[in-house]
Amino acid sequence: MKETRYNIVVVICHDLGRRLGCYGAPDVRSPHIDAFAASGIRFENSFCTAPQCSPSRAALWTGRFPHANGVVGLTHAGFANDLNPAEKHLAQILRAAGYDCHLFGIQHESRSAERCGYETVHPGGPCRKVAGDFRRFIAERRSNEKPLFAQIGFFEPHRPFPHEDVAPLPPESLAIPPYLPDIPAVREDLSDIEASIASADRAFGSIVQAVRSSDIAGNTIIVFTADHGIAFPHAKMTLYDPGIEVALIVSAPGAPQGIVQREMISNVDVLPTLLDLVGLPHPPHLHGRSFKGLIVGGEYVPNEAIYAEKTYHTYYDPMRAIRTRRWKLIANFEFAPWQETSPDYDNNAKGYVEVSRALNVPYDVQYHPAFELYDLAADPYEQRNLADDATHRQTRDELIRALRQWMADTHDPLLDGPIAQATYRIRMAQFKAI
Repeated sequence: MKETRYNIVVVICHDLGRRLGCYGAPDVRSPHIDAFAASGIRFENSFCTAPQCSPSRAALWTGRFPHANGVVGLTHAGFANDLNPAEKHLAQILRAAGYDCHLFGIQHESRSAERCGYETVHPGGPCRKVAGDFRRFIAERRSNEKPLFAQIGFFEPHRPFPHEDVAPLPPESLAIPPYLPDIPAVREDLSDIEASIASADRAFGSIVQAVRSSDIAGNTIIVFTADHGIAFPHAKMTLYDPGIEVALIVSAPGAPQGIVQREMISNVDVLPTLLDLVGLPHPPHLHGRSFKGLIVGGEYVPNEAIYAEKTYHTYYDPMRAIRTRRWKLIANFEFAPWQETSPDYDNNAKGYVEVSRALNVPYDVQYHPAFELYDLAADPYEQRNLADDATHRQTRDELIRALRQWMADTHDPLLDGPIAQATYRIRMAQFKAI
């Protein structure tokens, strides 16, 4: 029996951002992802809604911002955040429509894969194992089965940057991103993350080959993306562009090849786009908007701005941002340190600590100001805060009003007071029960 709907395969990397050759990152070995971009559609200006793993993924898979879907912080361990009961994950939507829904590797948007709606959860592990599990599954899958939805989650290149199957490049040979100091700790981390990206690239290449050599090759949408920016200072856990920029590459039946789209895309836009591509209706109250027209042609109204947020990672640090083509406005709502750092020095924090020491940031600027305004045309790495510059006061205030209106339109509870994550509710219940 011929399938009536497209299959969907989505591969999502941890902490990758856009650090790939096809996005202009030097010294990165990503030939398979680059080749996939050359045969598909690469979105040059794709952003996530949050610079932390769980909130960004929850937004991707629900089409709704983290402050609305319930995942205001991490889902694992004692953080305990989870999707609100009424939230619909893409796997739930597709399963109800007759899809066979599989999870390979990690998910980080809910406390359990079952909550997301997956019928089958395959074991995790290094990306090469996850890819191998998928290849075996595709080889054994019968062609008369239901349409397939496969979410494939790689741990790589999350710290501590695993790369058992790839030798790292010499640290001294690598180019340093302009927003980082050239110090040994940064070079060592860049060497390790590059090797971890190369490992993920190999695994991704084998997944694409498995699909394209199978009997679903002509009937499958493949998406490659990431949850947020790389795990370096001024990137992950911040709302600067290196924290919210993500790779987004799509291959779809009937779509052109080797195209670069430069419209601003938010990861809340992915769910409505996939539903449009397979002809399914949208659930109510989505925040994202479909960009199907940028993939297979047709009408598309560009986003005038994209929005991003952070509420919790390792601690409470609420901030919201609006980004236009030229301007970025960040509103910081607590007096928190300029750069969040994990307490795990050896596995997660060494580079952050050493960068802080190297920059020797003066005490009076070690904490967030109320507002940050950046002219992205003149200052793409967001180094000069113009929020208090009288020349740009009108721009700042217009962006503040637009950001506040977005928060109101999407029912952001931060407008009404501090937000508690699930940890507080659980522990307060325990406290009152004694």
